[in-house]
Amino acid sequence: MTIPYPRSRWTQALSLISAIIISVVLTAYPRLIADSIHEVDHGLFTLFMWAISAGFIHGVGFEPKAIIWRLIFNPIIAWLIIVYGLVEYLIY
Repeated sequence: MTIPYPRSRWTQALSLISAIIISVVLTAYPRLIADSIHEVDHGLFTLFMWAISAGFIHGVGFEPKAIIWRLIFNPIIAWLIIVYGLVEYLIY
């Protein structure tokens, strides 16, 4: 079984840049998120933080070899979760 894992430089750059921007914003301005929504969904926030971690892993060029780790830290899944989290933020 093969799990698709993007290997191009531009996808790595996309992962790294998005992970850096989002983590800096969440670290430097946590009130930005807390003040903008009525209730913080901690489950979604945890999933969002995982996606940022997966973005860092892919962005620095690390490629897991074990199938389970390739699935857990798959950048395609991380990108989808980041987009979902941003859409949820923009809707509220």
